[in-house]
Amino acid sequence: MPSFNATFGCMFIAFTIDLMCYGAGMIVVFQYFRGNLWSADSSGVKLMVLSLALLATTHIVTFIAWAYEDLITLFGDLVGLDSMPRTALVQLLAIYMVSFISQVFFTSRIYYLTHNWFLAGPVGLLALTNISAGLAQTTLAGIGGTFSHLIHTEKVTSLQSASTAACDMAITVILCWIFHTKRTGIKSTDTLLDNLIILAINRGAITSLAALLNLILFVWRPEAMIFMIPLLPSCQFYVLSVVGSLNYRRSMREKSGSSHEVPLEPISASQHNSAAVRVTTSVVTWKDGTRSSDKDSERKYHADAV
Repeated sequence: MPSFNATFGCMFIAFTIDLMCYGAGMIVVFQYFRGNLWSADSSGVKLMVLSLALLATTHIVTFIAWAYEDLITLFGDLVGLDSMPRTALVQLLAIYMVSFISQVFFTSRIYYLTHNWFLAGPVGLLALTNISAGLAQTTLAGIGGTFSHLIHTEKVTSLQSASTAACDMAITVILCWIFHTKRTGIKSTDTLLDNLIILAINRGAITSLAALLNLILFVWRPEAMIFMIPLLPSCQFYVLSVVGSLNYRRSMREKSGSSHEVPLEPISASQHNSAAVRVTTSVVTWKDGTRSSDKDSERKYHADAV
């Protein structure tokens, strides 16, 4: 069995990061239900946010139970420490379920914005591969019953990590492309679209990096628990990415809710009629209702007598 530094030392580091990120995730969930955003969302979106919060909480609770059993109950029992408790399997499964829900959510946004199955379909298949491999990994780990047996699950674990990273990167690239093609030349609209692109990159970068690090570290040292440092906190990363995106709509709506009236020609005392342009901008946000436009901006021209 590897040293405590390579096993439970890494688990302690992962637990510390995981717990801090869980607190941040629950704050954004609280902000979602505390604000006015949730009231306009569909029941499906509300249920999704609740499911993410419950799964993240289940992950943390079972992680604490696992750590207590190994570090307190089985303290000094080197043989018993190698056995994998059921709580470890539950918290692992919660990670896979949270990542799958997050990826399905963003896949649905891609289809909503493009109505193109050629873009959304492959992303959805990667998400299905993620959860399928995750279920297989959890099952194999439970059958093996020990941490030392994890080395025999290298192939399915690698498939799960690779599909997760590929799905997150695909979501990021496609969303950035969608927002870029929606640019209109209107400064306020383009600025908001740039912010959405930055948000998409930040969301995808951290989850993709966590999945890639999990893959690399597991292949490098599957007998140790180093791979848990990026794997376990990734549950909270997905909660932050989804609910944080939903909360970001408030500031985008405030920025996009203004209109400006610009004369087409100078106004003179002898001039009785002049055309004016009223420009109203709005941008794409994560769609929360059953009916809303998929256009990112709309220009309304209105001729008024001056």
